[in-house]
Amino acid sequence: MTTDPAGDILITGLPRSGTTLTCHLLNKLANCVALHEPIDPATLVGLEPEALGAALRQFCAAQRGQILTSGTATSKAWHGTVPSNPMADADAQGRRKRVLNGMEIIVRNVDRADFRLFVKQNAFFTAALPVLTPQFRCFGIIRNPLAVLLSWRTAQMPVTEGRMPAAEWVDARLAAAIAAEPDLLQRQFLLLDFCFAQYRRFLPGRTIRYEEIIRSGGAALAALAPAAAGLCEPLQSRNRLGLRSDPAAQEIAARLLERDSPCWSFYDRAEVEALARADQPPIGSA
Repeated sequence: MTTDPAGDILITGLPRSGTTLTCHLLNKLANCVALHEPIDPATLVGLEPEALGAALRQFCAAQRGQILTSGTATSKAWHGTVPSNPMADADAQGRRKRVLNGMEIIVRNVDRADFRLFVKQNAFFTAALPVLTPQFRCFGIIRNPLAVLLSWRTAQMPVTEGRMPAAEWVDARLAAAIAAEPDLLQRQFLLLDFCFAQYRRFLPGRTIRYEEIIRSGGAALAALAPAAAGLCEPLQSRNRLGLRSDPAAQEIAARLLERDSPCWSFYDRAEVEALARADQPPIGSA
């Protein structure tokens, strides 16, 4: 049975799916604080289920105390706030740098003790969902799988090399499969499949699509915090960015569409096909 006495909610999702944007938007709401990767997953690896739950509850309690007494919280940050995107746009070499410069945010939107506290960790929480979902409310952020794969290729993150260390530490079968696969794109497919399979099994009805967050101006996050229904931010989808800059985009789309992947439980192949065509000139155009 899920217990959530203090309003502590865990957010996970595919790397580059919009989880940081989710935190950024939630932090606009009164009495909501969303922390962007505040925990070093290495400190949690190997804990038994009860000990892991206790460690996370202790962390949340400490953060609540810090927020109420000092108006600060532990979180990856850019000048004291959670940015909408932790990655800058690609440079001339196609590389993207992190837009983060600290581990503390300033909290000014809390005026009561029973505020909602969100903790976001992508890889570790995704792999640990079997243990976390009986103890916490958990939600996952998902995104068109082609857009995710193309973003991974320039993100300068472990997934760029087909690795997800915090998830591999938790799931030995995933670690073995990744270690045995020499092809970079195939490793990324394995990671994509692993994440979507976890969300399908452990988060039924508790996933939110990046595309819906963008379309709704953030209001789709009302599933996490009812006050988000009033959000109307001028958001723009970044799903087409990789199509414009990556010469391998169409080949990757073709290989993805051939796969029997858990991602098709959340997205129709037609949605990937439509995205792949989005930057193509119309038939008959010059």
